[in-house]
Amino acid sequence: MNETEKVKDSNELLNWLLIIIGLLYVVQAIMQFLAWAGLPLATPAWLTEAASINLFGSQGLTTIVLGVFAIVAGIGMFREEEYAMGMAFVVLALMAVQGIASILGGFDAAYWGSWLVLVSAIVGVFGFIWLLFTYKRYN
Repeated sequence: MNETEKVKDSNELLNWLLIIIGLLYVVQAIMQFLAWAGLPLATPAWLTEAASINLFGSQGLTTIVLGVFAIVAGIGMFREEEYAMGMAFVVLALMAVQGIASILGGFDAAYWGSWLVLVSAIVGVFGFIWLLFTYKRYN
């Protein structure tokens, strides 16, 4: 390899955060689905309450799609794929908007899903800004 050859290097912290938050979103959506379906197998008692069951609707579907796309974007960013940068922009923007809207709607410190939303909103905002400043590495 020549010294003049440019080696791309994505931000591994952002990649790992996308993958981890994506996995947590998928777990949250699966737990909401289990509670909605009335399967007490792996669902904790606090999740089977009526408020949690009602969350599955469109929010649960959005959560699982967002989680899967976050995982795919994080893995693709490790490989420096151009599609991954585009996906990461969309995923981070959705995480920020969904998180900020949920926080403004009310923050329940006793529910782990609220903390997931808070962390994903922070990662979404700062990750989006980071990608804006470093997008040329994917060209």
